[in-house]
Amino acid sequence: MKNFKFLFIALLATAAMTMSACAKKDSEFAARYAKNKLGASVADGPKTQEAGERAEAQGLLADVVDIQRYFTPEGQPGPRVVMAKILINNQEMPVTTHHWGTETVEGRVDVAGFTVVFHAMCGTVDCQPYYASMEIYKNNQMVIQEGVRKYFDERAADGDRYQWFTPEKALPLMGSDSMDPRGMVGFLNSSGNSTSSEIK
Repeated sequence: MKNFKFLFIALLATAAMTMSACAKKDSEFAARYAKNKLGASVADGPKTQEAGERAEAQGLLADVVDIQRYFTPEGQPGPRVVMAKILINNQEMPVTTHHWGTETVEGRVDVAGFTVVFHAMCGTVDCQPYYASMEIYKNNQMVIQEGVRKYFDERAADGDRYQWFTPEKALPLMGSDSMDPRGMVGFLNSSGNSTSSEIK
């Protein structure tokens, strides 16, 4: 009977340590993917985690780390200027877009052996919110896609969202409208936050 109690206690201790290790791993992943370097909350944690891990396995760590909006002085004609900073393997790259309305602006830049294709648009004429999507390619093969929704009004900043996708799940910037989840804008607008428990 003593041996049975000892074996039972040993099994309980092993199970507790295993659960503790899994919980620690889950919390590490949750901390890593719950918010991006911009401070935006993840829209779909499991998809973001999958995309991030696959990109990292290919030698890529990338993120949008800052977005700032600048207006032409009132009464003067001119576009809204938005400057984003993209981080590619510890190298920051500024990307500046000019918006006259809600049109899509696109660009392309090569950095650190990768090609970044950038799409951006303002959600309103005041650029509130701002949407951006970037696809990162290596040797003409997409490695990862990231989309972000950024509010410049501090009161709405908790609505900032980001999403990473693997190449197979990548979306165009727009679907049929701003709520169509077949486009990055609609996906970010229709997705809630993933909880850390969904990230493994």
